[in-house]
Amino acid sequence: MKENTKYHDYLFNGKIVVDEIQPWFEFGTGKPWDDSEIPWVLDNKVRREILIILSDGSKTLKEIRDKIHFSPKPLLINQEKYNPKIKYQWDEATIQNHLMNLEWYNLIKVKDNKYELTFPIFKKKDMSNLEQYILQFANNWIKVILNTKEHLQKAYANSDNYPEILEILIDKAVGKLYELLKEQNLLPNEPNLKALWAEQIRAIKFEEWLKKAF
Repeated sequence: MKENTKYHDYLFNGKIVVDEIQPWFEFGTGKPWDDSEIPWVLDNKVRREILIILSDGSKTLKEIRDKIHFSPKPLLINQEKYNPKIKYQWDEATIQNHLMNLEWYNLIKVKDNKYELTFPIFKKKDMSNLEQYILQFANNWIKVILNTKEHLQKAYANSDNYPEILEILIDKAVGKLYELLKEQNLLPNEPNLKALWAEQIRAIKFEEWLKKAF
């Protein structure tokens, strides 16, 4: 069935070719997974500013444009010694392009002609308040692991890799926890289709690599 959405004219219609690369590399960049990079959402000053503006509440396109102003960075002296007085503004088409990009990836949504975030952006004060719950979650996990440690050690008494087994167990348990939370409607149940598609390709390529290598 032909897709009929407002994104249809912007979709890639060419032939998709996945190169033969090792499965532990990112398909989009060809770089190792553990290479630290700025997420694509934050590597652009317009997208960063849009997300910061929307963190204070929903805004119309005009309200977003009126708030996005940038100053050039001084090149020859330290920025602390000179505060640029010049400010410039992005045109409406540029902002709309970034808004559509963010909406396509389900990072923002439109409601009553206003753009709003689909996820929370925590400021420093919010993160400080959230820290107590992070510690509470972590401490409760420790209690669960300690309560099951004896059973695990008995089950894998002949194994010299207990720490590694525990690491795998925790990793699988976190995935299961997400599933159970979604079933209880405690987490959003809408997948990021592009990320899901990429993960499916990664799984297929990894299985193909295993068959060839072992």
